[in-house]
Amino acid sequence: MEKIDSFLTELASHLPSSRFTRDVGECEYFAQDWSRTLTPFASAVVFPQNTDEVSKVLSLAHQHRIPVVPSGGRTGLSGGAVATQGEVILSTVKMNRIGEIHAGSLTIQVEAGAITQAVHEHCSTLGLTWPVDFASKGSSTVGGNIATNAGGIRVIRYGNTRNWVLGLTAVSMDGTIHRFNRDLEKNNTGYDFRQLLTGSEGTLGVITEATLKLCPLPKSTSLFFFALEDFKQLLGLFDYARSRFPGLSAFECLDHASLSEVLAFSGESMPLSTPGKVYALMELENTPDSESEEGLTGIFENGLALDGIMARSDTEKKRLWHYREGVAEAILTGHLVHQEDVSVPVRTLGEFYTEIEERYSTTLPGFEVFFFGHIGDGNLHIFIRKPVTMSADEFRETAKDSDFQLFRTLEKYHGSISAEHGIGLLKKHAIGFSRSQAEIELMRGIKQGFDPLGLLNPGKIFDQTR
Repeated sequence: MEKIDSFLTELASHLPSSRFTRDVGECEYFAQDWSRTLTPFASAVVFPQNTDEVSKVLSLAHQHRIPVVPSGGRTGLSGGAVATQGEVILSTVKMNRIGEIHAGSLTIQVEAGAITQAVHEHCSTLGLTWPVDFASKGSSTVGGNIATNAGGIRVIRYGNTRNWVLGLTAVSMDGTIHRFNRDLEKNNTGYDFRQLLTGSEGTLGVITEATLKLCPLPKSTSLFFFALEDFKQLLGLFDYARSRFPGLSAFECLDHASLSEVLAFSGESMPLSTPGKVYALMELENTPDSESEEGLTGIFENGLALDGIMARSDTEKKRLWHYREGVAEAILTGHLVHQEDVSVPVRTLGEFYTEIEERYSTTLPGFEVFFFGHIGDGNLHIFIRKPVTMSADEFRETAKDSDFQLFRTLEKYHGSISAEHGIGLLKKHAIGFSRSQAEIELMRGIKQGFDPLGLLNPGKIFDQTR
């Protein structure tokens, strides 16, 4: 603790005392993310207000050899923003400025601590949006979105976060401020460090500001909710929708167990007369009502769904979206849950799902297993809930064993062990299932170049050799 005392004493000559704390409760709060499976332990939390202050904090930490964990909205599920070894937390919560929209270039400059939903609301006043959207948008921050290359519900139409970041300001561990690409649409002058930091989980630099690309809000949206006989029928509906509707912007799924949890948690009633084994939420942008109605008729005439409804108002749209976006909260609240976030190529999704569903029913009989996710980009979320009669330790060991089988199957289908939430601390033991040893060594080399002392978000993604 002597090093921490010395670091904070020197920091006090640059920042007011209200900008850092050693309060045990606050340290614990800012040292964890939504995974809630690791024991948080931070020595202090620092709250810089701008890029220059981040530079000063990191420069001093570098001089004192203090490890630092960057922290945004902490909505990740892989332990990427968790401190467990007494690190100092650098929180961007006070860096939430949202700048003016440049109508000609369709860009906006924001600070890393800006809440995703706040950016959406700010841009909507001019009929624009930053099309990065997911259930945690009310808590997640732009810096965290970029650091994890967040996906979400409209990847099928707009792609991941990296598609919508034009420029980045980031600070490396020694305090150097970098302005990568600024706001250039074209810049063919060597390596693109903006793209390198996107998805790097705060291990290469602390993102402090970003120039975001915007697009027009859709003039209209149509939203449908379908009950399907099984996963095969779900994929048949997706194939039809993708070929029939050029305005397809989202195609989400959840199994019957997941929908039942949402309904029980919210007190709502079943939205359809005919239940299914799996359900689909389909959104179309800028599609005339007549075309949407015609498409709905075609779906039933071709036997592609058991039942379905089309939202007739904004209130109905909000309710239908809640069935999908409320899944995680409903399953997690009050329970110990093991979570997986995986992806495979869309063309092999049907075979993959069939194989893992059979495997879970065989290897985890009596366990509650929930499937939901984003069909358009091959991303499934798998939640396994602890049986009431099983101890937490036994459950964690059982879940760990089941992960090994899941990752082996993913390796077979050339899939990813982490589709959206990164590697962090919780998945670094399994990175070899998705990345070759040669790739991992290249990543280690990049980390060494940016942070040779291994002080920035240490231990995340892989263990660094010094």
